[in-house]
Amino acid sequence: MADVEIKYTFKVPDEPYINDFSGGKTEEFTYIGPDKLTVTCPNDNNGYTSPYTQSLDGPVYDGEITEVIDVVANPELLPIADLFWGKQDDYVATFDEVTLDDGTKYQEQNNRTIHDYYWKPRGELNDDGTFKSWILDDDNVAILDMFERDALSPKQRTYLGKADMFIEILDQFDLPDDEAAQLTAYKTAVETYRSKTSLPWKYPDANPHDATAPKMPMQLVTRRNEIKAAGLENLQKEDNPLEGQPVYNGGIDHDGE
Repeated sequence: MADVEIKYTFKVPDEPYINDFSGGKTEEFTYIGPDKLTVTCPNDNNGYTSPYTQSLDGPVYDGEITEVIDVVANPELLPIADLFWGKQDDYVATFDEVTLDDGTKYQEQNNRTIHDYYWKPRGELNDDGTFKSWILDDDNVAILDMFERDALSPKQRTYLGKADMFIEILDQFDLPDDEAAQLTAYKTAVETYRSKTSLPWKYPDANPHDATAPKMPMQLVTRRNEIKAAGLENLQKEDNPLEGQPVYNGGIDHDGE
């Protein structure tokens, strides 16, 4: 067994702790450890195993099942091996200070490892308790469970949901310049509030429950009410027409023709 140092790329969420991968974000990590990593595979009695590394958690005893991860022969298992082997002993987290448009400062970690994003993986067992396989997708990429945090209170979540619907309705229309400017400013304020309340770990000196939700401009509220009164709030949405109704030009032909 020899120590190796191998770089690999793996997908990460758009924001740490938030289960959203829509941005297709990836990061490069470095595995530093044995080229053949032996893990012990206790039976979870549900068809799976929650392995651990013998070097970190003790010796392998008689009758215990082990599996060897060869990271050179199977580089697709590098994320799995890295999670089991753990962070390097000399690892120290470092941060960049980021300033938002409103002057708020927060700390953005700039040297995360895969251990900051994901739990240790599980494997599948055969019916007789022997090791079967690691859990990979159709592209042979490890399926890992990420760390998640949901910091929003019910009140904050409700406000953001209503604000998003409010913005979505108005975004469908070409508003007068003064109203368009108000809407742009309101969008910015909502996103700042969303960040402060849903990502509080970025703001060490601020209590997210002290954050004040931005007020909706009354001129825009009036405009939204006019749109809803005219039945135009779904003007550009791509919802499917009512099931079973004949369709004409993307809408419902009430005459059936």
